[in-house]
Amino acid sequence: MAFSPATAASDIAPEWIPLALNDLARGWRARLDERLRPLGLSCAMWAVIRRLANGPAAQTQRELAEAVGIEGPTLVRLLDRLEQCGIARRVPDADDRRIKRVELSEQARPSWDASLQAGLELSRELTRGIAASDLETTRQVLVTMLARL
Repeated sequence: MAFSPATAASDIAPEWIPLALNDLARGWRARLDERLRPLGLSCAMWAVIRRLANGPAAQTQRELAEAVGIEGPTLVRLLDRLEQCGIARRVPDADDRRIKRVELSEQARPSWDASLQAGLELSRELTRGIAASDLETTRQVLVTMLARL
């Protein structure tokens, strides 16, 4: 059952928060997928690119899968697609040839910039008309909840 703001307003119990977050995340991914499709990307690919662009350099596939929150086989398929697009590449680890590290290619920057812009535009649309103080309170609450996980 999808989250309903109308029922949440009358429901003081905090159980509706995870339901709303889940529905929001699902909706966000669907809308972002629509915007990324013309770029040849998906929301899942975007998450991997974002982590590679902002995380530690040349992460192992295991580290990357854990950071993005997906299983190893799913990451392998995403990396195959990102390599085909020329966005990412797997390189052997200098100390252990069994380990592959993942890094963005030089050609990744335009894709990353365009996908980042798509995400920012979607965020602006979703938060339009919401007071800055409300957004800050929401950010603080979410940070607190994340810290408790």
